[in-house]
Amino acid sequence: MSIGLDTAVKALRAHQLAVDVASHNIANAQTPGFSRQRVLLRPIGIDGSDHFTRDNLLGRAGMGVDAKDVNRIRDTFLDFQARQSISSQGQFASLATPLGNAEVVFNDPSDDGISALLGKFWAAWHDVVNEPESSPARTALIHATTTFTLRLQTAHAQLTQQRQDLNQKVTGIGEEINAKATEIAGLNLQIKQVELNGDMANDLRDRRDVLLDELSSLGSINYSEDETGSMSVYLGTHELVFGTSVRAINAVDDPLDPGMVRLQFAIDNDDVNVASGQLRGVLDARDVALPELINKLNNFATGLMNSVNSIHQAGYGLNNATGLAFFTGNDASDIAVNSVLAGSPQSIATATGAGQPGNPANALAIANLEQSPNMLAGLAAANLVVNEALSAGNIATGVSLAGTLQAGTYHLVASGPNVELRYGSATGPVIGTATLAAINPPGGTITFTSGPDTVATISMTVGAAYTAAAQLADLTAVGNNTLQVEASASTFYGNIVSVLGADVNRAKGLDDSANLLVDHLDTLRQSVSGVNIDEEVTNLNSAQHAYNAAAKVISVIDEMLDTLINRTGIG
Repeated sequence: MSIGLDTAVKALRAHQLAVDVASHNIANAQTPGFSRQRVLLRPIGIDGSDHFTRDNLLGRAGMGVDAKDVNRIRDTFLDFQARQSISSQGQFASLATPLGNAEVVFNDPSDDGISALLGKFWAAWHDVVNEPESSPARTALIHATTTFTLRLQTAHAQLTQQRQDLNQKVTGIGEEINAKATEIAGLNLQIKQVELNGDMANDLRDRRDVLLDELSSLGSINYSEDETGSMSVYLGTHELVFGTSVRAINAVDDPLDPGMVRLQFAIDNDDVNVASGQLRGVLDARDVALPELINKLNNFATGLMNSVNSIHQAGYGLNNATGLAFFTGNDASDIAVNSVLAGSPQSIATATGAGQPGNPANALAIANLEQSPNMLAGLAAANLVVNEALSAGNIATGVSLAGTLQAGTYHLVASGPNVELRYGSATGPVIGTATLAAINPPGGTITFTSGPDTVATISMTVGAAYTAAAQLADLTAVGNNTLQVEASASTFYGNIVSVLGADVNRAKGLDDSANLLVDHLDTLRQSVSGVNIDEEVTNLNSAQHAYNAAAKVISVIDEMLDTLINRTGIG
């Protein structure tokens, strides 16, 4: 009889636990990352021991129910898939956002976009061609140029600032990774302590899974759990969390990219390398997409400056002023109309000869650059302070082309003491060759020829002797050895915008696809681990009925004992 009471008491405790678990599930139905829990009910049957005496007449019944384990419902394979998709989604979102912001900087197509302002710049030159002696036309050209160049400067500044903002975000991501890794290490200790005592650390495990989800959004991770319940986490291929230890991440200055930071593990100074996650997307935007875009904008500005200046310097203004550059500056960051021309529009070189105020031939040559097949961009040497050991500086101030070159990329390649201009690649066909010679103050030119024909020239302004050897080293150095020839300035700029638009659409498309996959996998995870209120209420009612039945068993046993003791007359 005592066994019957013990069995009933175990049933009461088991179903009370079931009620508590159902209540806990219902209370956390909206808690992010919570996994529904279930009581594991197992019968306690005869185990073959002699601990209990067997009744030869009645035999021996089981010993009730065991309800010590409370398991959380979780699919580890779905977790693994979800974290991979979360990591990809973080990468594409972090890339799509800055690309979209960069697209806004150009603001094309619109009336205030760079393309529209470039069109107004060319239109102003055509107005000067039509009225070369008109003071209003010349003033309008200065105004249109000023507006256009300020817009280029603003775009360059905004892109540069966006890159700085992304640099700050890299530091912030490093701090987030450290914070989450530290919390995971703390949870490892708590889970180990709880489960070594024989309990289930379900809620602590849920919190750790949430942190793994968040960490996977920041960077590509791998993880494994040992027999004590402790989780080891790898960021990329480097250990981030091991038991209760954390390999902290530091943001350090990048010597290869001044002003930028790189993330390193403090324990061994290894760089943090991840294949996906927000960190990958931000680094791709900061170190690849935006620098390429800034470089293209600079190439556009320098190409336009070189093309216009090379013609303008050869012409004459109404006051016979000559040799003046129309643009000043090095690239898109400081491109501007020459202050001399801004203060004296009559100095704009519209004529091809002195004393020819009605001759618009030089202005027409500049206006025709709008559709010129030889718009130059990308020759880094055209703006490079070369042979930097000379304090006076040697600067390539202009590039001009003779004849028509096919649009495309050209490379400057050393050929003994000379420089070859090759088309397509460093091993492409030779278009022209320059025989280098020392350039002395105030300057000179490097001329590329093909047979008797001049193909291109680079003008140099020097403050000290600039040797042929120094020119060869500077012009053929990686980063300074390319020349991009486009059909026209408008075509070159149009390519910048169209490629950027394609990049934005691709990044947004990947982001949308990743979001769909994340949502799908989250739905699957919720179907396994999420709390269904109706199901929990059903379980609650079942546990209540089972509890009532167990209580009825105790009541029946009580009546049986009362009959046995008080009504049988034994005593």
